[in-house]
Amino acid sequence: MAQEKTSTETAEQFALRMTQTVSSGFVTLAVAMGMRTGLFTQLSRLDGPRTSVQIAQAAGMKERYVREWLAILVTARIVEYDRQQRTYFLPPHRRAVLQPGAGKHIAKVPEFMRLLAGVAADVADCFSLDGPQGVPYSAYPEFPEWQADLRREEHETNLVPNFLPTITGLEERLKTGIRVHDVACGRGIPTLILAQHFPNSSFVGTDIDRDSIQWAAAESNRRGLANATFQVQDLAKLPADWSDSFDYVLVWVAVHDLANPEGGLKEIFRTVKPGGLVSVVDTRSHTELADNLDNPAAPMMYGASLLYCMPVSLHFGGKGLGCMWGQELAVSMLQEAGFANIRVMEVPNIKSKLHFLCNKPRG
Repeated sequence: MAQEKTSTETAEQFALRMTQTVSSGFVTLAVAMGMRTGLFTQLSRLDGPRTSVQIAQAAGMKERYVREWLAILVTARIVEYDRQQRTYFLPPHRRAVLQPGAGKHIAKVPEFMRLLAGVAADVADCFSLDGPQGVPYSAYPEFPEWQADLRREEHETNLVPNFLPTITGLEERLKTGIRVHDVACGRGIPTLILAQHFPNSSFVGTDIDRDSIQWAAAESNRRGLANATFQVQDLAKLPADWSDSFDYVLVWVAVHDLANPEGGLKEIFRTVKPGGLVSVVDTRSHTELADNLDNPAAPMMYGASLLYCMPVSLHFGGKGLGCMWGQELAVSMLQEAGFANIRVMEVPNIKSKLHFLCNKPRG
């Protein structure tokens, strides 16, 4: 089918399609600006159409910038425009997607693209045979905060009431008291939430980013969570005395970023107790490129992979799996690490991810 479309497409048709593609990139940046400035929040508060002057005054912003920003969204068919009255209106059903904190995870992606756009030239330099191997974490100074905001939106109203019940018996065990490891935790949002809900269990969050761990530890202290600890730790080299010590391990969208994913999975296997459970949550995708052709989010995810996941891993001399490593490879790598009873499950309310639930065999 793809070959037929290519053979019948004219140069003019392709040029139009490219114009639409490039335009979409500018729309994405405009959406990110709307999130960052609070303009979407302001538009969502309005009970009816308003002029650009009224919107700017209500937001406390410069009208000329607001008007040009609105023009992008009008021509992108996001904001409605009345030609006679010269007024603008954001329909309620679109507010539900675009307003920060509305629970629609796609609203977080435009800001991520803005962050990644700043390193596009650095990643382009890596293509050359004599160029850098990858891009360091330090090139993404705003990423930890963005990721923490995303995790907060994903987990605050979903982790305990919806995600945990998909794992038979885990919630009851957490109430009784078990030991949990949150791998590559970033700012530790899942750990903070779980530790607050289950005071009888103990939680350890680890990550290689020192600033993120310091933030998580400070937040844990602020909340008075005596059952949560955070430490800087390379997953490929966990402490020797952690063998067979965790009842449950959570790895939330992290394996594909690792420099040594095989080594990391083997360390998780070593440190979980026999019979212990492991949840690996990652991007919903297939390993074979052709199997992702019908996924409308695939270009976006491959883009995030190219501009962040892959170069960060390769910078450390890693494998560079990328976030589209796919469920087939994920299952294979979990099997090779020694895990059993691997189940590929849905993640409640997050269609873009899959949950690989498995356990370490007993004996």
